[in-house]
This record gives sequence, structure tokens and C-alpha cells, in this order.
Amino acid sequence: MKRRDFVFASLAAIGLDAFASVEERFARGLLWRVEKAGAAPSHVYGTIHVADTRVAELPAVVRQRFDTAKSLMLEFVPDAYSRERFLEAALFLDRQTLEDKIGPEDFERAVAHLGPIGLSREVVNKLKPWGVLLNLRNPKRADQGAPLDSQLLELARARRLPLHQIEGVEEQIFTFDEFPMESQVALLKHSLAHRDELMELAERTLEVYLAGDLAAIWRLREQFVARHPQIAAHQAMMTKRVVHDRSVVMAFRMQRQLRRGDAFVALGALHLYGAKGVLALLEADGYRAERVF
Repeated sequence: MKRRDFVFASLAAIGLDAFASVEERFARGLLWRVEKAGAAPSHVYGTIHVADTRVAELPAVVRQRFDTAKSLMLEFVPDAYSRERFLEAALFLDRQTLEDKIGPEDFERAVAHLGPIGLSREVVNKLKPWGVLLNLRNPKRADQGAPLDSQLLELARARRLPLHQIEGVEEQIFTFDEFPMESQVALLKHSLAHRDELMELAERTLEVYLAGDLAAIWRLREQFVARHPQIAAHQAMMTKRVVHDRSVVMAFRMQRQLRRGDAFVALGALHLYGAKGVLALLEADGYRAERVF
């Protein structure tokens, strides 16, 4: 089994009058200068967790700001233990099987989709539904370079920069493992049945990401759910756990490095968007965010 191919998956009150302006301010932009009195400015960069030739290199302005940083903070910094632990948590360790959860037809679809990344039929059958969901990616992108987070990690190690992570492996596991089984099953079965549409959604998401359009990323998600109301409640729960709840944690924990100044923080771009994103939450805590790119 190719374990290296297993993917990781991780509010202040805002007045109604301010809500629209916050939505507009944090609707576009991937790189932000963040500062507060008493500390040197830092930068927050929104990434996308895919490998693709179009994100094979950091944009020049991003690389320039990263090269002057004195530390790097990522959502998560994987190591050998955390990879093994994450994989272990994604497996049923009792007599439960994926086929029992989703039925034989969808199980065969899952086997077909995960085979190209080296997961055997036996391993797939022991995966929890969320473990399958995290690995339903485009196999054609497997050899198209490293995701932006991985690029930053390697650059930081080459410079021997101090490395920090926002979440630990147990917190990442908790995000998915405590998600209700009913919702895991519903979302997985729907994803397997609408694979082509999800591939198109991923492609369009990458396109608007490259344009720096955070609001468009969000709209694409909402439009997809609107076309499939049967999963709306499950998707809303997933969005709350994976995006909004984690954004609150991220905005709080990144301040450890922001207070020191000259930090470079990278996290998924969707966490930057709107009134519930980390930029709005940081401003509620007295920081000022200014778009750079």
C-alpha cells in the first residue's frame, strides 16, 4: 500500500452595518499583510490543497514576502508519526466495513476511484467514509507537482526557518472522525454518484482561485449544494466543522506568531473569505489586514 499517497485532510460579534463591508473587503485576495501596534507586519497567504502545474510555483510577490519572513506557520506540519496516526484513524478497527456502510454498488465505485493511488480492495473496505472522501481526487494530477503548502514547507526547511502548525494530528482527526456517520455516508454516496460534476467543480474552483476570487470559490460551493438539496444539511454541517469552526481556532492560534512579527502564515484560501474568515476575526482582535495580492 502506498501510504505516502494518503491525503491529510483541518466568532467575534460583527454588527449588521459592518457585515456587508467585511464581506466585500475579504472577497478577493490571496496574500494579506497583517499588523498590529507593537509588532512587525506579518503575511497571511491563502493556498489551495491540490497538485497542479498551474500552482507548481509560488507567485513572485508571494515568494518575495516569504523570503523575508522569519517563521512559517501552516495548518499542519506532517511527519512520519502523524501520517501513520491519520491513516489508522481513518480505518475501521472492528468488524465494520465500508461496503456495509454504503452498499456493494457504491463500494465498487470507491474501489475503482482509489485503486490508482495504490489502495487495495481490502484497505478500501476498511476505510471509514470520511477516509474515502478525502481521497476522491483527480488521479491525473498525481504527477503535477506539489501543493503550495508542501512547497512552502520545503522552502522553509531549506532556509531552516522555525516551523509552526496551527493544528495537531488529533485535532485534524477529530474534525472528521466525530462527523456523524449518517452524514459521512450521505456525502460519500453522493460524491461517488456525481464524480464527473465534482471534478468539474474542482477545476472551476482552481480557476477562480488563480484569479484570487475568494467569493467565487464560495459561490461555486453554494451553487453545487443548491443543485443537490438532498445533501444540503449534511454539507452545511461539514462546512461548519471544516471551515467555520476551524477558522476560529486558526485566527486565535496564529496570533502567537503574529505577535512576534515577520511571520508567514499559510492556510486554505476559503478560511480567508468573508465575515467568518480569519482576516475578519483578526481585525476583530485589533489587527489590520491589507491586501497585497
